[in-house]
Parts: sequence; C-alpha cells; structure tokens
Amino acid sequence: MIKEDIEKIISDGILAPSGENCQPWRFVVTDNKIEILNLPEADQSIYNFEQKGSYIAHGALIENISISAIKYGYIATVQVFPDPNQPNLVSTITLEQNTPFEDPLYPYLAKRCTNRKDYTGQKLSAEQKNELAKSAEQTGFGEFKIIDNNQDLKTLGQALAVNEKIIFENKELHDFFYNHILWDEEDQGKKGGFYIKTLEFLPKQLKGVKLFKSWSMLKILNKIIGVSKMIVKENTEKYAKSGSLGVIVARGSTPKDFVQAGRAVGRVWLTATKLGLAVHPCTGVLYFMENINGGNSKVFSTPHIQLIKSAYSDITRTFGVINKNIPMLMRIGFADEPSARSQRLKPEIEFKN
Repeated sequence: MIKEDIEKIISDGILAPSGENCQPWRFVVTDNKIEILNLPEADQSIYNFEQKGSYIAHGALIENISISAIKYGYIATVQVFPDPNQPNLVSTITLEQNTPFEDPLYPYLAKRCTNRKDYTGQKLSAEQKNELAKSAEQTGFGEFKIIDNNQDLKTLGQALAVNEKIIFENKELHDFFYNHILWDEEDQGKKGGFYIKTLEFLPKQLKGVKLFKSWSMLKILNKIIGVSKMIVKENTEKYAKSGSLGVIVARGSTPKDFVQAGRAVGRVWLTATKLGLAVHPCTGVLYFMENINGGNSKVFSTPHIQLIKSAYSDITRTFGVINKNIPMLMRIGFADEPSARSQRLKPEIEFKN
C-alpha cells in the first residue's frame, strides 16, 4: 500500500464539514488500517454536547474517505467505535486494493462548502428532492426530509432564530461566538473558527457585529432599542425565505448513531453541491436541546429553556419527526457563490510500521 495514496485519501477526508470548522480529528496509520481519533479538546462548546456535533463531522469525514478510497483503487471497510475501552477511537478503516473507480460525488469533495448568503427562495424540483432523499438512503444510516411550504418555513424560521436570540442575550453564548470569529484571513491556517467573510454579513450588519462584541454595550442596547429582537427578526426572515429547509433523521441518539447520521449528512451535502444547490447548517436549537435533555441546562435562563423547548417542538412537529433524533437541519436552495470558504488545517497523521 502506497503511503502517498493514504495521505491523499485522508486529505480528501478532512474536506468534510465540522462545527466552527474545529476539525476534531487525528489519524494513526498502520499498514492498510487507518484509525480515526476524536479530539474532544477541539470543541468543548454548548453546540457540541457530549461531542455529538463532532461525531456528525466524523461521519462526514468517513463518507469522504470511503468516496476517495474508491478513486485511488481501494475498498474501505469501516468499523465505528471498534474498541469500547477507547472512546476517542471513533473509527477504524481498513483499505483493500480494488479496481479504481470514481464515485460521481468525488469531484464535489473540494467544492462542498457552507453558504450563508441570502437564498433566492426558489423551490427545488421534484427530481432534486428525490435525488437528495436517495443519497441519504444509500448510506443506510439516515432519512432526509425537506420542507418547502411557505407557512411551514415561517414557523421554522421563528424556531431557528431562537439561536440568534440566545447568542445576543446570553453572555456565555455571546462570548463563545465572538471568541470563534477569525477577523483576519491568515488566521484560518492557524486554528478553527468562523472566518468573518464566511458569515456573509452585509456592511451595515458588520458594523453592528463589531459594536456588539462588547457585552456591556450589548446589554445596554438590548434594553434601549432591543438589539436581540432586531437580530431575531432579520434571521427569522432569512430562514423563512430559504426556499427549503431539510433535516437528517438519525436512527437513535448514541454516539454511533450520530457518526452514522454524519455519513448521511455528508452524502446529502455532496449531492446538493453536485446539483448546484447552496447549503447552510442551522443546528443551534437542536444542540441546545441536547444540552437540556442531557441535564446541562444551567447555562440557559428559565425563559430561554422554555423558548428552546418550544422551538424544538415546532421543528420536530413540522418535519413530522416522532421519537427520533434530528442531528442536522440545513437551509438548502439557490444562492450566489459564497464570499469566502473555510480553510483546512494540515491533518495530523502518525504512520506506524
């Protein structure tokens, strides 16, 4: 087995999305076996309760690796959490030589990105929706559901904007958001985070974002002019005018379920990219609810807890999800090209003889 092939396959793998672009992985390679380890310290945020957000990222990483392996003439056999005594060992992938073949999604590994621009509101065709649903089915690990009814989109827009309300009313969430903004492009190669241009703020919005970095100033402005309410109104409209909102429904809520659902997320997102569609994950309320269900609600005020529960209920009801988990919700539609893309750090790979 050629070392250069494995390096190429892993480099394709890390093009997968991750929360706050934290890239929570490292790799240990022994002969034809790749061990993928989670780095819990990469993301300890409220948005990553019990590392579930990172597990989604690992699932997308595994899907990328599986697609890339075929390109270079290997079949990837995947084991998820193969050793219960090593909880950070997310997966072991064994590569066996095979006839090279290019998966139709391979060219889109490098093209896939988050697009936070305003969407046109155009609806997806029946063929596009069907292809997205089939892509999730192909993994065998998740179900894709889509909503494009305007009234339902308004309901979902209000629910999703609870994320922004809490960011601008809760000091811990506010500080997390600002601590993860990368204001200079060169910082992208040093650490994960949101490069400011990828957040797609309009010039007038960017002025406000810079002003609201001061928590004391934000508190005053919330009292005087209701800044958080203004931000919620803007984001409610943005979400509602997306054209479509989609979810991946997982089999369960275990770490393994989240990794496997991540494979469905990865494949759906790549398929959307192939179809020329823009995608923007909107998972704030979902992972706030993970915290509440897991007994980690102390960071939220009582009114905010009630808002989160109500918003989550609206999401599950609107999508018709009963007694199942939603690890991913995304805007999906038509938009101009993003202003910038998040960069990837060089992967940490240890080769053992």
